[in-house]
Amino acid sequence: MDIIVDGYNVIFKVPELGYSTEKCDIEVLRNRFLTLLEQYKEKRKHKLIVVFDGKGHGNSSETRAAGIDVVFSRQDLDADEEIKRMVSNSETPRHITVITADRGIEQYVRKYGCKVVEPLAFYRDMKKNVARLQASEEEGRLFNKEEGEEPASKYLGPTKKEAEYWLKVFSGKQKDNES
Repeated sequence: MDIIVDGYNVIFKVPELGYSTEKCDIEVLRNRFLTLLEQYKEKRKHKLIVVFDGKGHGNSSETRAAGIDVVFSRQDLDADEEIKRMVSNSETPRHITVITADRGIEQYVRKYGCKVVEPLAFYRDMKKNVARLQASEEEGRLFNKEEGEEPASKYLGPTKKEAEYWLKVFSGKQKDNES
């Protein structure tokens, strides 16, 4: 199964990803979202394509370390048209799930037999799978990350257990308990 994600549509429909962020650089929001998707991809082995409006860093597409295809629409197409083009050119559109809240895209891709998932539902599933992955890491089963890649915890923050530990260390409560 292939998953095509309407990138900015998802980012701005999910408050935790960017909707409530007023003064944040769009590149920061995009990279934060892509980092979560990389973790999600560790759990799900589907082909994952994320489509954004406009040019990224001069490339029309790139492949992230986790195998996610990131596509920036060409000047003559917006992300909506790029997604529609991908679906209509697919040999097996019934095997595609499109993540979007855009009614125009939804109506178009359903004609080809694609499944459509709302951004918030996808985000919840993604977070649930990422949480499972973090739990397994905490139990000693580590990600298979490439050397030099930044850890996911940099963007997601510490676990509750880690935060409690460091609060004890820096508040001096650990010394009181030992005395």
